[in-house]
Amino acid sequence: MKLLLSISERLYALLLLNQFKGNLEVLVDVLEDTKKFRITDEEWKKANKQIVTNTGEDGKPVTSWNWDDEKGGEKEIEITKKGAEYLIEKIKESDKNKQFTIQDKAALTLLEKLEKRS
Repeated sequence: MKLLLSISERLYALLLLNQFKGNLEVLVDVLEDTKKFRITDEEWKKANKQIVTNTGEDGKPVTSWNWDDEKGGEKEIEITKKGAEYLIEKIKESDKNKQFTIQDKAALTLLEKLEKRS
């Protein structure tokens, strides 16, 4: 299954893939897919990635990453069927459990792209 994904969508997918717990048969595909979602230094530079550290309410440093998905563009990723099914399942599970915030826009667009292709 081929998808055109932004940096934010790929990063979100990587976060989910890194949380995988399941059987070895699916793990093989998840490991294969994880490599494909990698974001290179060149892509980060193109997207104008900035790392900002501020002081949180508790006085401890809080680091955030900012980038421009439009400048970063999209990359074509070919994901396995089992990897796609896993991502769809995890996004829907998070939605069911009301775990999304406004910052999770990439989850919505990633799910939409996955469901169009499956």
